[in-house]
Amino acid sequence: MRKVVLFFLLFFVMPVFASDYTVHKLDNGQTVVVQEEHSNPIVTIDTWVKTGSINETDANSGVSHFLEHLFFKGTKAYPTGEFNQLLESKGAIINAATSKDYTHYYIVLPSKFFNMALELHADMLLNPQIPRKELEKERKVVLEEIAKNENDPERQLYENLNNMMYSNHPYKRKVIGSGKVIETIRREEILEYYNTHYGPSNMVTVVVGDVDTQKVLDCVSKAFASEPRKLEKKSYKREKTLLGKKVQIENADVNTGYLLQGYRTVPIDAKDTYALVVLATILGDGTSSRLYQSLKEQKQLVFSISAFNSSMKDDGIFYISTKFEPEKYPKVENAIISVIEDIKKLGVSEDELAKAKSIIEKDTYYSRESVSNIATTLGYTFAISENQNFYRDYLANISNVSASDVKRVANKYLADNKCAVSVLLPNSYNENEVKATNIVSFKDAKLLLEDKSFKSYLLPNNAKLLLTDNDTNDILAIEIFIKGGNFQEEISGCSTLMASLMKQGSKKYTAAELAKVLEENGIKISFSSGSDFLTVSLLTTKSKEELALTILAELINNPKFDNYELEKKRAEILNKMLQAEDEPLLLAGDRLKAMIYEGSVYGYSNEVLQKTLPRITRNDILKMHSKTFNPANIVISANGKINEQLLINAFTEMFQSKGVQSFDYSTVSVSPLTKFKKRYETKPELKTSWLVLGWRVAGFESSKDSAVLEVIDTILGSGMSSRMFKNLRVQEGLAYQLGSAYSPLLKTGAFYTFIGTNPETAELSKCKMLEEISRLKTEFVSEKELRDAKDSVSGRYILSLETNSKKASVVALDELLGMSLYRGNEYLKLIESVSVSDIIEVANKYFNDIYVLSVVGK
Repeated sequence: MRKVVLFFLLFFVMPVFASDYTVHKLDNGQTVVVQEEHSNPIVTIDTWVKTGSINETDANSGVSHFLEHLFFKGTKAYPTGEFNQLLESKGAIINAATSKDYTHYYIVLPSKFFNMALELHADMLLNPQIPRKELEKERKVVLEEIAKNENDPERQLYENLNNMMYSNHPYKRKVIGSGKVIETIRREEILEYYNTHYGPSNMVTVVVGDVDTQKVLDCVSKAFASEPRKLEKKSYKREKTLLGKKVQIENADVNTGYLLQGYRTVPIDAKDTYALVVLATILGDGTSSRLYQSLKEQKQLVFSISAFNSSMKDDGIFYISTKFEPEKYPKVENAIISVIEDIKKLGVSEDELAKAKSIIEKDTYYSRESVSNIATTLGYTFAISENQNFYRDYLANISNVSASDVKRVANKYLADNKCAVSVLLPNSYNENEVKATNIVSFKDAKLLLEDKSFKSYLLPNNAKLLLTDNDTNDILAIEIFIKGGNFQEEISGCSTLMASLMKQGSKKYTAAELAKVLEENGIKISFSSGSDFLTVSLLTTKSKEELALTILAELINNPKFDNYELEKKRAEILNKMLQAEDEPLLLAGDRLKAMIYEGSVYGYSNEVLQKTLPRITRNDILKMHSKTFNPANIVISANGKINEQLLINAFTEMFQSKGVQSFDYSTVSVSPLTKFKKRYETKPELKTSWLVLGWRVAGFESSKDSAVLEVIDTILGSGMSSRMFKNLRVQEGLAYQLGSAYSPLLKTGAFYTFIGTNPETAELSKCKMLEEISRLKTEFVSEKELRDAKDSVSGRYILSLETNSKKASVVALDELLGMSLYRGNEYLKLIESVSVSDIIEVANKYFNDIYVLSVVGK
């Protein structure tokens, strides 16, 4: 199970609108919501139970979350582990989450397995066994999770704010619960809570995907068939408004300042909800928002800042979140107040209002591409809202918000004397001290390949253009892969810094003007640098295609690389590296990366980049830019409703030859790992020790070994049916978070195992991980285990290709690698070819005594 999530961001960051879902009430009281989406062979089953920490007491604080874990411990029909194994063997994603108002359990998998998945899903929810032996094992796991959360700065920040917001309402309790309660709570108490709050009449089951509505209703009615029973439904008196400003400042082992500011607003069904969402968008959604422009761009006070309105069943909170240099804290808080006061006094312009509505509408449109997003938002809405039309009418109500409404709610709810401010500072800090233009026409692109809906062109400038026609939606996704990446750098981090500056102003636009035009038109452009290649991503709707391409051409060919912006981005990147060091697992992984790829561009860890980034000049960036955007190095992949001539013309003009030699991967190599390495990073305050073990293995170039390693990863440490989960977590109770990961690069790759455990069991955990590796080398896996693993890898791959962007990306990567793993399902065929002999052969080939160990903890 994933860690407990705070859903205060979920609904209003990515609202979803659909007109074709149907709502049904079964005889047992259960609500069933179905939306058919036949564009991909995927289905999501998501059941929301209308109970969470809101229905707990001090005596059973955390029981909702604990019970969420225990649901996966088997039923009479399916013993412990079998539920996970059956579903993950079909490539399913299985998870659950607990919040204040609800707990939900979901499955995403290929739709051909819907009947089996629904039967398992219903059996788990209606007939949990909670064996005493499994309860005690999971008790250790949850206690480890609670301990881990105590070292999470943003979790600490949120809980401190929540404590100031609520004194009496059950929202005051932590969703994850109390360690003292979890240590002692009895099985009988857990079952009493289950019997009080769990039953079909308190459930909303959402099914979205490639299904037939009537068949879904028949299956759900049968699977959840039970006698209606009355469940306890409580109501709680609303917490009184804050009578004054509350501020809590704490010091912690962090490198960055954190601030979370909150104002009490209204429950989800209140009319003011919509105006508050628009206000949050104007204040803090995106780089053109008021808070971002004022505090980050103009005053350089923060590294990041955002605002969002969270609506719950009984209440709402308007949040402002920011990270900053600790010494700037007083100025940050005053600057936030100043921006809010401007809106309260002067209101917002009609242009700002229109832009905010456009942002919300475009985000809604993009979110409709994913069945899991649709299911999550439908479930969230029906779980906490009494208004059956809330979901359907959401955008219409947003559209009705006026500028005066925004000003009114700002004055009504964002009062400085009625807010709470939670601040986290380092231990060492003392608080006292655009228009579209015509595109030239080119007619001599060379058609290399044509197959069904796919075409491949060699453009006159020698760039490759791959077009995949897809009319399932109105989204056009373009992914551009540029060979070389970090291999072309003279100073480590130069391509990373260059990529971060590509949207920070051009000859035609300032950074603020660019952010405004992109957000107003729902165009998303991003630049990202990696070890093997640099990527450019563009996402737009069909109606904005020409504008999007014109903006992209301007950014690629006319970046300003202003020294002022360079220094800002340098500081921002360095600060993010410091923030990453606040996360023990990220820190352990970064140190391992430096050791396992030592002497290679693949080993550019944060520790390395912190030394090289300060040396990079504007001239270095300009030189890097000239080498990078050479059309002979470029592969462009587009997926969506294709305007063939437009794209050929645009990219022929966009990328012009600069007389720079093309990059050849065969000219570079990566030295092998030759000896065992280890590194310990001591952090005495941590209650959890994090261990990461890594082996050098095959990369993308060795496609068969790479496929075998994907299967090994699934068998060893991916998911709740994996060996590490069953043996180290379930049987031994050593950890809440553990697993394995295969990370392929072009020239090589790495295979990791990791665990977060009690410091006293760190050495035992390391030995147990090595024992699991040894088993792979000495024991043949069973045919069933192999079959399940291959189905799981294939299923996850199918699920990953749901969006146009992902499809465009894998086509581009295939071309860059000189493979055809996506087209023709070659990747799936490769996975299917993996044998038990392949597993043992590859395990012995790579998993030897020459590995790397990174530890962060006591």
